[in-house]
Amino acid sequence: MNLFIHLWTNLEYFELLVKWKLLSQGKADRDLASFFMENFPWELAENISPQYEMNFIAIREIKKRLWQDAFNKIEWIYYWSDNCEYLVPYRAEIEKAIELFKEFNKNFPPHTVRTFTLVTPYVGNTMLEKLEETLSYLNDLKIKNPIEVVVNDLGVLRLLTTKYTNLQICFGRVLHKLLKTPLVDTYGYEAHPAWELIKNKSEQEKLVLRDEIVKWQMRFYNSAEVSLDSYRNFLNRHNIKRVALDFMEKRSDLYDNNRFSEVWIDLYYPWALIFTGRLCDTSAIENEKRWMYTIDNICPRTCNRYDIHYKVKTVWYKMIQRWNAWYRSELNLDFLNDDFINNVNNRLVFAPFVAV
Repeated sequence: MNLFIHLWTNLEYFELLVKWKLLSQGKADRDLASFFMENFPWELAENISPQYEMNFIAIREIKKRLWQDAFNKIEWIYYWSDNCEYLVPYRAEIEKAIELFKEFNKNFPPHTVRTFTLVTPYVGNTMLEKLEETLSYLNDLKIKNPIEVVVNDLGVLRLLTTKYTNLQICFGRVLHKLLKTPLVDTYGYEAHPAWELIKNKSEQEKLVLRDEIVKWQMRFYNSAEVSLDSYRNFLNRHNIKRVALDFMEKRSDLYDNNRFSEVWIDLYYPWALIFTGRLCDTSAIENEKRWMYTIDNICPRTCNRYDIHYKVKTVWYKMIQRWNAWYRSELNLDFLNDDFINNVNNRLVFAPFVAV
């Protein structure tokens, strides 16, 4: 497993990449905290975002579970959003990002040839035209390693398989389904067998039946679509070798290489996507008329100015909302199997912030 960085949608992140050397020089946690506080001021809300706390802990967890020199081995750069179509980059933005990527690739040790990965959301007709300009530019770009595109929309998949065939495809975590309801991981599962199954049974027999149901239910929650033969056949027909997963605590059986056959995994950490949709509540913060309505062609990008997080005292994780999506924190990497970590084709995609 190698370490990758997902920079989301700020070009400023690329300009900060040269400072990521700080993470690989054995600096103390206080230095890491100062780095984030000085360079990510737009992530400050009325109160400090829980993203700060989670990312400090995540950096320490990566070094503890994987390698102490993990941040010496940043192999890949992921860029842009997998949720909101109105954050789709224009061609001029991608051109600038490629320039900054090349500069980072030249200056940041180890001096290896890295590959640029564009992350795309689901898109409608209006923004698809803008995205096509970007895809056309990347498709014709002369670069040593093939550029990857993370796909979260079947229309975009069709474009890549028929028109922009120089780009390699990865199935994103919006298209690749994984059950992520917080209730199961927080409270466990309490089975209530149907009356027909438990009538005339003793209490002991009822408990045995309930335990059996829980066992199969948790097996269900420890699976993803890539475990299905029909799903892998679909990936093979389109020459797709990689899919994205969110890291989820307490689901160690999920991260078993045998479940994925020849498919490679991108594992997102430490923020798991709970759900996303086409309605953007964030846009209503400054304009109540936008409440529960789909965004029009003039998106106010309110999400650039607000970080919405929720204090839920009864749970161990943090919940935040950015643009039209909700996320929850996941930290304990002990749930990753050694075989999964040792698989050189698997990636840990570290997103420093769920940012816009």
